[in-house]
Amino acid sequence: MTDNVTISDERGVRLIVLNRPEKKNALTQAMYAAINDAIAGTDADPALRVTVITAYGPVFTSGNDLAEFAAPTGDGGTQSAAARFPIVLATPQKPVIAAVNGLAVGVGVTLLAQCDLVYAAETANFRTPFIDLALVPEGASSILMPAARSSPSWPEDGQP
Repeated sequence: MTDNVTISDERGVRLIVLNRPEKKNALTQAMYAAINDAIAGTDADPALRVTVITAYGPVFTSGNDLAEFAAPTGDGGTQSAAARFPIVLATPQKPVIAAVNGLAVGVGVTLLAQCDLVYAAETANFRTPFIDLALVPEGASSILMPAARSSPSWPEDGQP
């Protein structure tokens, strides 16, 4: 586990809080593993009804910790916690809600497309720098984001 993700349960709600504000809540493999386990644990616990994901500090998440992801792992090609994350996030039986404060970048935006509900503060700002980083968007976001934009709940003027 990691101290960079705080997990608590109260009155049927599992609260997952990204807690690495000094690094703008950049996600590490250990953080992904903790989030994966927490989401799966919500489904396994009949006392829990919903998962809420949020973050400490002025940034929801700056995305992946690029320094960690660039480092060789030597794990023999096993599937990483980050690779399992979009699958875990897309398959829970119970609702997943995100409460976004401040900036959400890359996978921080991608995860929102998988949530059942996203509550964005007025300070929320969303960026998907995949092209600038020469990366392919993850987690089916190339399909999910345009589909969400064309949903009837999106304002006609295109402004969220």
